[in-house]
Amino acid sequence: MNKGRTHKKIAPLDFAANEFDNTVDGAFVWGPERSELFDKFYYAEELSDPELASQELNNIIRQDPQFIDAYNSLGWWEIDSENYGNAKGLFEKAFRTGNGVIPKDFSGRIIWGFIDNRPFLRSMKGLGLCHLFTNDFGKALQIFNKILGYNPSDNQGIRALAIHCNLALGGFDAVLEICSRYPEDTLPDTLYGKVIAYYRLNKMPKAREALNEAIDYCPLVAKELARRRHKRIESEFPGSVTSGGADEAYDYWERLGQYWTDPDLIDFMRVATTTSSQSK
Repeated sequence: MNKGRTHKKIAPLDFAANEFDNTVDGAFVWGPERSELFDKFYYAEELSDPELASQELNNIIRQDPQFIDAYNSLGWWEIDSENYGNAKGLFEKAFRTGNGVIPKDFSGRIIWGFIDNRPFLRSMKGLGLCHLFTNDFGKALQIFNKILGYNPSDNQGIRALAIHCNLALGGFDAVLEICSRYPEDTLPDTLYGKVIAYYRLNKMPKAREALNEAIDYCPLVAKELARRRHKRIESEFPGSVTSGGADEAYDYWERLGQYWTDPDLIDFMRVATTTSSQSK
């Protein structure tokens, strides 16, 4: 008698915590029986046909409803189409799946360095972005702060998103607190976010010092912000920007230029930009 093809029984997603040098690190446990599903997932990610890829990802979910990254990939496609409601539903499923296996009393880290943690951290970022893109800054900030607590080294650039939310909410002290955690950071979001925060808190000497540092590291951002007209600059590599490049400067203005529309703040920056150019 012929039997249909059967799949390996998949163990429920698990979570393990280990303590070392008074630091507790948690990691998701996917189990070896999911190796075939991961192969299918990587295959789906490489497909150029979105409809076929979507079918493959949904097949993975039917086989394993706990496969977080399948929800994530579907969610990113919805974000690309600006279908934020659909994306939010997918990322919520992914997040609830991972969060449901974390012990309620767990208070340690869930770091990016453990590869098995990345699907969950990606789901959190996606969910936070859905709130950010729909101007629900409070909910977005809660998620971004939680990610930074889990993964303080911030391999995902979450600090920039948290700064954006705090600027929108008027949390200028919080912006400076985030910047203080990454003192060597050269992202435009931290460098120029610090300028806005000091300026809004009326700490002008600090604001000038921060602006000089921002111009030293990212001079093209200041020039872009000072323009009265902005011409779109596309990256040579879609989905990324060139560090220190004109495309990075335009990207910063497109995302955060709304917080640089105060004429007094623009004049403050223009004076510093002119002074910096004359001193070189």
